[in-house]
Amino acid sequence: MRKLAVLVFALAMTGGALWLTMALAMGTTTGSCATALLQGTLVEQDGTLAVESVPPGTVTKVTWPFGYGVGTEGGTLVITRLFTVVAREGDEVSVGGGMLSDDVTFNGCGQVTPGLMFPPEPTPSWRARAPLAHGAVHA
Repeated sequence: MRKLAVLVFALAMTGGALWLTMALAMGTTTGSCATALLQGTLVEQDGTLAVESVPPGTVTKVTWPFGYGVGTEGGTLVITRLFTVVAREGDEVSVGGGMLSDDVTFNGCGQVTPGLMFPPEPTPSWRARAPLAHGAVHA
């Protein structure tokens, strides 16, 4: 009976440790992560890295997911994970998460992925936009 109690306790501890590991990896203790996607180019802002939208225009501060950090390598700001460089200033990245309550900072959770997961749609040329602007419809 005592062996059974020890086994049950060990399984409970292992399950709790697994839950904690997963929660920390996702950056939250509730086990949930917002489902927005921030994509763009890493740019320096106030000594750290932020993401400039694609196409350029808006720079968003980021709270990087648990396990990620901003460091320097050869004078360039980099995103690291477990001491490994994931991306450098000027690289395009995609990161999941959502906006914090201040509506200024993006709270990242999950992975920081090099490159754009969903490339932006190309902007139509002036000739393609002109008929749309004037209400013309071509069949």
